[in-house]
Amino acid sequence: MKPDLSKMSVEDLQKLAEEASNMIGTRRQQDLKDGYAQAEKIASDLGVTLDELIEAGRSKSTRKTGSRKPVEPRYRNPADTAQTWTGRGKQPRWLAAAIAAGAKIEDFLINK
Repeated sequence: MKPDLSKMSVEDLQKLAEEASNMIGTRRQQDLKDGYAQAEKIASDLGVTLDELIEAGRSKSTRKTGSRKPVEPRYRNPADTAQTWTGRGKQPRWLAAAIAAGAKIEDFLINK
């Protein structure tokens, strides 16, 4: 049965809050111990140590984490040769405008 908090004095409410805070801390510690025991059992069932299991969880993937290699530009703006595009990602505005005006993308290839 829940106590009627509206009829409790300030001192009683503070005491109840302190007891609740202590109980939360105690329960949290017990939950952590229980979780650790479960993790040890899982590791034991797999035939590995808990450290090995944790390390396996930390390595997010077996894929290389390096960035992609830079790619040489494939397209160049004839009006401004400093403007190039590799063909990856969104088309640059100069190329999109030229295609919208009727040009073909092949017209902008660097090595035809």
